[in-house]
Amino acid sequence: MRILHVSGSSTLSGANRYAFDIAGGQADLGHETFVAMPKSPGVAFDFAPASVEPRPFEKPKALAFFREIWRLKPDIVHCHGAASARWMRYYPGRPPVLASMHIRYKPAAMSHLDGLHALADWQLPGTASFRGLVKKVNNWTPSIKHPEPDRIKAAREKAGAGEGDFLVGFVGRLDPVKGVRTLLGAISQIDNPSLKLAIVGDGMKRQALEQASVDDPRISFMGYTKSPEDWYGAVDLLVTPSRNEPFALVALEAMSLDTPILASDIEGFQEIFRDDPDCRFPVGDAEALARAITEQMARKIPGQISRRTYDMMRFERRAGIAAVTAFYDDVIAAKKAR
Repeated sequence: MRILHVSGSSTLSGANRYAFDIAGGQADLGHETFVAMPKSPGVAFDFAPASVEPRPFEKPKALAFFREIWRLKPDIVHCHGAASARWMRYYPGRPPVLASMHIRYKPAAMSHLDGLHALADWQLPGTASFRGLVKKVNNWTPSIKHPEPDRIKAAREKAGAGEGDFLVGFVGRLDPVKGVRTLLGAISQIDNPSLKLAIVGDGMKRQALEQASVDDPRISFMGYTKSPEDWYGAVDLLVTPSRNEPFALVALEAMSLDTPILASDIEGFQEIFRDDPDCRFPVGDAEALARAITEQMARKIPGQISRRTYDMMRFERRAGIAAVTAFYDDVIAAKKAR
């Protein structure tokens, strides 16, 4: 099968990471895969595996993408995000098209599509008005390397954390929806010099967040990294305080490396941690988060980086990619029947 994935942006995001990861998995299954995104800013192309051909396109975005469809003649187009789904409304004689709902069903952008891929159960009620096919396949753990011990040690040193310190980490975009201010508020309530916080990522709110924490030397801003696995291995606790998160890849990556996690009690994390309710705290509640961090600190074994194991059977990568790819056959057949 010739498969074309498309996103309306090439920024750093979970949706773009997912687009390249599924394309890589499909290439491993013997399919011919491409990922098309705007050329600028282009940082998402860092996610591209060697087996997938990136197709950067210029402006105007929709017309440039239509030229990619015409050149590649894919058997199916898989959209990641509302913008690219909306473009497909206007492509004449279009191939079968589906979209992954990285947030939720958006009728104005997606009602004309042939299929929808839901990542989580909570998304399904919102698709009741959709006339095409819908299939739920959980997000899976992306392909990720196990960090080397020397890189783990270097990450902790960079954050100013010694063997006896408790290192909390955040990995992701510095965007209001990620809830980093809740985490900063929690840290400010814990009067313990052995507590350290590493903020790993970049975004439009970085300067404001740095300014808000300038008086706390325990907090370090690490910037963007191409190797998040080093930080998953280095931290004693990863906090994901998002205010909206359909099904976070960061959490799945960290879980696969046995990283302890505290996540806000929103729909996506309720599904991921349905068997681990102690991993969740009330959304936006800095006091509750501070208490939970303090409890985690009390469990740390001196001289060891804290670890925790999870049942990852629901998030197996090969099975998830195979299920989504099999759904393509249903979508193609249904479009032909119409």
